[in-house]
Amino acid sequence: MRTNGGIIFWLLLFLGNGLYAQRTTYLLRGNVKDASTGKVLAGAAIALDSRKTGVVSDSLGNYSLRLPEDEYVVRITHVGYKPFRLYVKFNKNTVIDAVLEDVTRQLEEVIVSSVATRKDILSPSLGVSLLSMKGIKKIPAMMGEVDVLRSLQTLPGVSSVGEGANGLNIRGGAVDQNLVFIDNTPIFNPTHLFGLFSIFASDGIRELELYKGGIPARFGGRTASVLDIKMLDPNLEKFKMSGGVGPISNRVLLEIPIIKNKLSVLSTARISFNDFWFKLFAPDNLKNTRANFYDVANKVYYKPNAKNTISLSSYFSQDFYRVDSLFSLENVIAKQTDFRYGHTNLSLKWNRYISEKASFEVVGAYSNYKTVTESPDSINRIELRNNIQYQNLRITYDYALGEKHKTNFGFNAVRYDLNPGILNKDIVSKISSLELAKEQSMELSLFVDDEFKVNNKLTLQFGLRYTQFLNLGPSQVRKYQEGEPRSSVTLLSSEQKDGIVKSYGGFEPRLTAVYVLNTVTSLKFGYNRMQQFLQIISNNTTPLPTSRWKIADENILPQTSDFLSLGYFKTWNDNVWEASLESYFRDTRNVIDYVSGANLQLNQTLETQLLSGRGRSYGTELMISKKKGELTGWFSYTYARSFQQTNGQYPEQRINGGNWYASNYDKPHTVNIVLNAQPDKHNSFSFIFAYNTGRPFSSPTGTYTLDGQQLPLYLQRNNDRIPDYHRLDFSWTITNPSMKEKRWEGSWIFTVYNVYGRSNPYSVFFTNGKEGTKVYQLSVFASPLVSLAYNFKFK
Repeated sequence: MRTNGGIIFWLLLFLGNGLYAQRTTYLLRGNVKDASTGKVLAGAAIALDSRKTGVVSDSLGNYSLRLPEDEYVVRITHVGYKPFRLYVKFNKNTVIDAVLEDVTRQLEEVIVSSVATRKDILSPSLGVSLLSMKGIKKIPAMMGEVDVLRSLQTLPGVSSVGEGANGLNIRGGAVDQNLVFIDNTPIFNPTHLFGLFSIFASDGIRELELYKGGIPARFGGRTASVLDIKMLDPNLEKFKMSGGVGPISNRVLLEIPIIKNKLSVLSTARISFNDFWFKLFAPDNLKNTRANFYDVANKVYYKPNAKNTISLSSYFSQDFYRVDSLFSLENVIAKQTDFRYGHTNLSLKWNRYISEKASFEVVGAYSNYKTVTESPDSINRIELRNNIQYQNLRITYDYALGEKHKTNFGFNAVRYDLNPGILNKDIVSKISSLELAKEQSMELSLFVDDEFKVNNKLTLQFGLRYTQFLNLGPSQVRKYQEGEPRSSVTLLSSEQKDGIVKSYGGFEPRLTAVYVLNTVTSLKFGYNRMQQFLQIISNNTTPLPTSRWKIADENILPQTSDFLSLGYFKTWNDNVWEASLESYFRDTRNVIDYVSGANLQLNQTLETQLLSGRGRSYGTELMISKKKGELTGWFSYTYARSFQQTNGQYPEQRINGGNWYASNYDKPHTVNIVLNAQPDKHNSFSFIFAYNTGRPFSSPTGTYTLDGQQLPLYLQRNNDRIPDYHRLDFSWTITNPSMKEKRWEGSWIFTVYNVYGRSNPYSVFFTNGKEGTKVYQLSVFASPLVSLAYNFKFK
């Protein structure tokens, strides 16, 4: 039996070898190189999609393997490069040489960065996120319009109170606690259409830098964050044009060289035509609604020589919004309300390169933000105007003491002129005219940042800012009876003062430190103190664009915050992957709160409606991102709490009995997932999934009866929450293959906002009647929004 078994074994082995030998094999070989440099790439992976067979290129970039006759998809990949794919009918010896595109040289592919490179791992920057505009444009957009603020909300620690909200909430802060700059000029309302769209024309923006912590000493005046937006420098060599057509807005950007390599102009404009949408599709109660906007940004860039550059930037925006019966003023209800608001911004910058060690920069800036709220009713006409005028001069000097030591210092002077409210001036109406007193102030600051590398492990960055705030006259100074809460009853006197009416000042120390564990891992620590002398006065969850601004004075103290943060940062796979884990704590004093039923808009004794409290926020943020390759994106999770306490001297000045309560921006859990896939150069796909805990709101704890009606009884503030929020968005970009290599490049963008039609409540409100209290939920976008837009470039 053993003999027969051995014969059978050798017979099967012979037949098997014979059958295999009958299958013809061929040689596949080739070389792998870098497309830009021609350098051979060792370690590239060569795989066949239909088989497990694969090899790796050698030190000379060569590879080879034998394969039977068949059809294959050859896939060649290398870390940091776009994959190479090729379909082949394999019936002879074949040579396939591959040239791979280096993603690290394509900065537009790096969508978001908090610790993007080894250099950032080693630097002491903490709580800083850098976004490039080309990356942002890959994120799904609502109605085909790229939205900067919505893109920022995919980052940890950044949120809003809901869809249609005006502004951002950074790490539990209010919208007015963020300093927003575009080319050195402030933006007081960063949204169009009451918060539905960003105010920034994205085509003209180079990058955005968001400071959530570790804020440099050159910035001041806000207690939560700084968003620094930089416009493109126009091309000095050749004409370029780009733009897009969409259902909401149309835009164009021009780069026009005037003197080659010396003088060039950039101009970008965006305009919307939305009125016909309401006429065609709105329900009857919204047929009269109108909503449109425009913004224009320009930049003149002059380079007289290698050591000097001069740029003049301008930004103009205007919004118009009309709705039936939205605005009321002291029991006068408008039949129809028009809102108009916009910015006029100008900045002039001169940068002088002195040597490899030294340079300085001089910036002059001007901004005027105007708002008009108007009811065109012929009898009870209302026209309410206000504006903020900003002027700034900043001088900054940078000096490198050596490779391990560099510093920058300077001077900053800001002047604010406010018209808080002008009602019916030169208007014929039954509503009397009223003009609130103007407010003026100066913020004078000296600042210094010093970065010193102690050794290969430890680097320190110490910053110090001193600000002297001056409330300037003429101004009305009101005195109230001591031992009693401020009110019209306890008002003792009011007198006009000139010159310096009130001053505040103080040091704002800043410190960040990085300890490098190894070349790809570091620990960072940060502390900063900030002061804020200008704030929005609004008791709405999200302030209207026409909300009143207020300067600190004798009765209203400036806000002061202390902020601590600790972070762990790591990259791996040659910076393809990065991760960060940050924890923070902020304590803010003199936070504005309001008495119940506060009358704010045209109150001449505004301090009687305001309360002073304290804010506290803390949290932990996790972010993991893949920055290069065919598939990019990030995952972020934020655990964050935000609380407020208003515990005044008198019972009328205590909210929730003086106990801590959740602020309007308290959202304990937030998750964002962003995925971008580009299988080839003509198609790219993007997905966003967003989830967060519902924000707090005040619900009645009981009812009482008055004149036969049951009315809600509110004893606690923010004692309930709206339902949790979640949404999925999708985007597909198709670049015209036939024009890809020509000067004209076109692409179609198909987007679906809120794919599965989640009805996310924006707010919960209550109505009263004889049948009792009824509860309603308001949703802004309760169904999918599908859009198609066309973008183009000419270069």
